[in-house]
Amino acid sequence: MGIDMAGFKVKNGRGVLNFKQADLTTHLAVASRGFAGRGFNGWLPNPDPILKKLGRDIEVYRELLADSIVGGHIRRRKAAVASMEWRLDTDEADAHVVQLIETMLANIDIYQLINDASEATQFGYQPIEVMWRKDGDWLPVSLVAKPQEWFAFSAENELCFIGQNTQPQIVPDMKFLCPTQNASYTNPYGVGDLGMVYWPTVFKRGGLKFWVTFTEKYGTPWIIGKEPRSNQPSDTQKLLDSLEALAGDAVGTIPNDSSVEIIEASGKASSVEAFDKLIRYCRSEIAIALLGQDMSTEKDTNHASASAGLEVSNDIRDLHCRIVEGCVNQLIDWVCTLNFGEDVVRPKFELYEEEAVDKVLAERDKTLTECGVTFTKAYFMRTYNLEDGDLLDVPPPDSGDGQMRRQRRISTDAASFSEAVPYRDLSDDLAAGMPSAEALNAQTDAMLRGLVARLQNVANDEEALAVLAQAYPAMDSDSLQNELTKMLFIGQVLSRLETESELA
Repeated sequence: MGIDMAGFKVKNGRGVLNFKQADLTTHLAVASRGFAGRGFNGWLPNPDPILKKLGRDIEVYRELLADSIVGGHIRRRKAAVASMEWRLDTDEADAHVVQLIETMLANIDIYQLINDASEATQFGYQPIEVMWRKDGDWLPVSLVAKPQEWFAFSAENELCFIGQNTQPQIVPDMKFLCPTQNASYTNPYGVGDLGMVYWPTVFKRGGLKFWVTFTEKYGTPWIIGKEPRSNQPSDTQKLLDSLEALAGDAVGTIPNDSSVEIIEASGKASSVEAFDKLIRYCRSEIAIALLGQDMSTEKDTNHASASAGLEVSNDIRDLHCRIVEGCVNQLIDWVCTLNFGEDVVRPKFELYEEEAVDKVLAERDKTLTECGVTFTKAYFMRTYNLEDGDLLDVPPPDSGDGQMRRQRRISTDAASFSEAVPYRDLSDDLAAGMPSAEALNAQTDAMLRGLVARLQNVANDEEALAVLAQAYPAMDSDSLQNELTKMLFIGQVLSRLETESELA
């Protein structure tokens, strides 16, 4: 059933409703018809309340980066994102498309693009101009971040270049990337995090300035020189110069028959504490706004929690990553559209955190491998979060000369341990299959039975060391300890495996 493009009717429980196509397909509430005033020459003003109150452009936020606290936290946020690994999700994408995108990412400075896109979290938006080259394929050759104050948005939320003539010029399609943070229809400029720290930074700077003035005024003692009333102005000036050379500018002179009383300000300690509290409060507010947490100023905070409080919270870092991913994927979409059309499946750029390897687990697996245990490729990929292609296929153990060489090597390694007390080598059992606990116990008894009997008859530690040195003349204390530890570990593993086998 066709629909009259000029108008159609729909019947429901409330009656018959009349519609026109334009009523459903066009915007009614638009900025150009709204109550909010339009900017100069038709572009929308930035609705940021701080910029409106100050009557300045976004350059005022860039000045905040010179503050040590703000600049340090911003660097920490960028470092948290820069430390992330990146990859392409190539599911369902054609190989030639993936190859072109990989070539594109290899030829641009991807980390500079990540850094530039991160500026959107600070200022709300960040225009990035793309320079293209047609050399068989359309590919970007450079991406340059431009100052935010050079751009504005039209009433239709289109990015415009203002220029010196303040005449807005809508930028061409696929020419400017413009990542934003929390942008909306009424606020295409987004919301920058630097706006949240403007007043805390201003108050911190003001409090520090007043604290320095207070310290200079009340923290330096005055030197008073006494002189006869008969001194001429030149004599007074000479005395002042001498005192100034001695103690700086906190000097003065009075007649020698006069007296001076220095009245100190009462409650100086409380005044200092007030300045300190103000600055600490402002620093805490800045940290919470930029890092998402702050425990460095709490009185009950220990070193560990204070260090943790200076880290970027995961929610802020993840939001930061999503903005960067959206910017890079926008560029990938443009490359695919220019070279393959609209309908091609595009790979997706992703940032992810490399999971830390469990060192205890890795050491365990290493020890088991050295003892003859063979793990599957699937185990390593599952345990250590590896991907296809990370591991090379290892050929199965050979049964010829290579096996004999390994047996000779194992036997040679065991020889230093068994010179004085012979025992059956377990390397063959390990090669063919794990030995039983009974076999291991029999070997251990054969090796240690005589040794234990001799150690029971010693009188002191020196005699015990002498017995061990005689029994194992080719091994030092470290080697003996390592061999005993290895045997105990093998015993524990075999015991556990046999127990599991019996319970199965």
